[in-house]
Amino acid sequence: MRVTVNGKETNLEREMSIAEFLRFKGIVEALVAVEYNLNWVRREEWPNITLKEDDRVEVIQIMAGG
Repeated sequence: MRVTVNGKETNLEREMSIAEFLRFKGIVEALVAVEYNLNWVRREEWPNITLKEDDRVEVIQIMAGG
C-alpha cells in the first residue's frame, strides 16, 4: 500500500492507523502534530484513522528553541 508522508512516497505492507504508523516509525507521539489528507487531526483520533492507498500524511515535529 502506498501513502505519501511528508511529501515522500512510502510503501506499507499492511493497513495501520496513524498511531500505529507513528510507533512503527519510532516517532514519539507527544512531540508531533499530524495532518491527514489536508486536515489536522487531534491526537485522540489517531488510533481510529486507518491509512489507505494514496493517503497523504504530514508529520510535523514540535520543537522548542530560542
